[in-house]
This record gives sequence, C-alpha cells and structure tokens, in this order.
Amino acid sequence: MPEIRWDLITEERVIIATERSRRPHDFKKADAPVDPKPKFVSSCPFCLGNETLTPPEVDAFREAGTAPDSPGWWVRVVPNKFPALAPEGDLNSRESGIYTLADGVGVHEVLIETPKHNETPVAASPNQWLEAMRMYQRRLQVLSRDERLKTVLIFRNEGKSAGASLEHPHSQLVGLTFVPPVLQRHIEGVQRYRSRHSRHPFEAIIEHELREGVRVVRQTERFLLYAPFASRAPYELAVLPLEPIARFDQMPDESLKEFAELLQDALRRLYAVLNDPPYNYMLFTAPCGYEEEFWLHLRIAPRLSIDAGFELGSGVGINITAPEDAAQYLRGATPSS
Repeated sequence: MPEIRWDLITEERVIIATERSRRPHDFKKADAPVDPKPKFVSSCPFCLGNETLTPPEVDAFREAGTAPDSPGWWVRVVPNKFPALAPEGDLNSRESGIYTLADGVGVHEVLIETPKHNETPVAASPNQWLEAMRMYQRRLQVLSRDERLKTVLIFRNEGKSAGASLEHPHSQLVGLTFVPPVLQRHIEGVQRYRSRHSRHPFEAIIEHELREGVRVVRQTERFLLYAPFASRAPYELAVLPLEPIARFDQMPDESLKEFAELLQDALRRLYAVLNDPPYNYMLFTAPCGYEEEFWLHLRIAPRLSIDAGFELGSGVGINITAPEDAAQYLRGATPSS
C-alpha cells in the first residue's frame, strides 16, 4: 500500500510509492565499458597547470613559496566563471510596475577539491578529502565577515544529470543576501516543533531513528548517517551531528575529521550499490541570525528519477524506494576506495 509521509520539520508531504518499488539493480547504469578517467586533461580548467584558464584564485592550500594561479596547490578556490550572482551592486529593492526586483548581489565560488582530474570523493585519500572539508570551513569563516551575506550554501553536483558541467572534482559555494525558501521553511518548522514539544526536532529524530534502527545506515561517535523518513529522492541520505552544532565553520577539528570520513563513506556506499549514480549534496549551515534554531546537516540526493507533471504541479514528491529498503541495501554495502 502506498504511503503519504509528512516531513517532521517542514510538514511537507511525500508519497512513498511501494507498488512501484525499485531495487538497486533497477537504477544501475548499463555496464558498458568505460575508459578510466585520466589524472590530467589538457582542456580542463581545473587541472594542475591550467590555472590561467580560470578567474584569479581567491584562496588555496598550496606549497610554501608557490605563487597564486600557478601549480603547487592541493585545494583551490576561484570565482565561478559564469556566476549566478555578482559581488557588487545595490542591495535595495525597487519596483517595476507590480513587481519587485533588486541587483543580483552575492558570491559564487568554485572549490576545486583536488589537482587530479580523476580523484573523485570515492577515489580520494582520506587526507585529501579532509583538506577539501577544511577549505569549506575556511571559506565560510571568510564569508561570515561579509555583513551583506545572510546565507552561504555549499553544494556538490556529481554527473551531468545532477547539473555538473565539468567532471573534474569540485564543489560550489553561493553566498546570498537573503534566507532562501528551503531554509526559511526549515527554520519555521523548527520553531513550530519547539513551541509544541519544547525540544529541537533533530533531537527527536535522532532518538527515534536510533531506537528503531531501520533507516540507520551508520552511526559514529558524533554523527548519524540515515535515510530520512520522508525522503523525496530514492536512496536519499542525511548526515546529522548527534549533538547540536549550528555552523560548519565552528565545527571542532576532531568532529570535522569524523564528518569527512562519514560523508566519504556515504558516497562510497552509494557508488557501490548504485554503480556511480549522479547526485547532489547540500551542506546546510546556520544563516546569519538563526544560530539558536539551527542544527547543521547535510543531505545527499541521488538523481535516479525525474520530477514530472504531478511532482511539478503539486510540489509533492514520489519516492519509488522506501527509505527503510534503501537503508538496508546501503548498510550491507562494501564501500570501496
């Protein structure tokens, strides 16, 4: 029997279509021979030695004595060449007839996770992947000083169907002058749940998920990896600290190491079970002024299905793999490095 499930925080609904249930092999790509990716591609702007093909770097972890925009780096940050937002402009809104608009002010950066074209999160060494997470922290720390920015979202698009235009491993960072609707609904949901139950909803979720166990994929000392009860996407996963942390840039070093290891493990499990699926992940850290309400978290959404007329017309998702089944498959995966 299909189920309609409510998200505990936002109260948005999703349909778990059990009668359309899909197993991992139903989503796997055809096993056509694929040439291994090379370490270097001469036309790739993110490969080592091609630094002049990007806008000037704004940050990097690099060897002592090496100049910006030259080899010697192991994580590098550059402005997006085709940014969604511009760093300068007028923040004031203005009217255009019945409509309201403002200059598209904000920050749009690309974080190049490795000099190697083929060093995806699945293939990267734990240390290289941790260095990428350290750069997440550093950019958040720097951008938190910009009083114009109210929200900074870090996300990763893997695969063309997930929106990646370049295959070299990279993440993106967008700084907004407002709190976007997804986070606004989340914050309002947290406030609503707290007013009713006198505790944070993530506290209740952790307690319930650990007690039931059916949607838990892995638990570490400080974090939980689980399939959310009202997952919108098949094989959707979330990484959640067991204790409240509002801002990713303030996460202690030991926690950061554990977070990086668990995120890499989650991506390797998806790779093993679904044969290298396209995915998006989104790291949600507290918007400015909402540290009291916020509990940072990360969501991984494999791109295994397409929103069609019903989903777009109703705003209600249809998930064709129950989160309990997804968690079972992923728990049993043997992540490969």
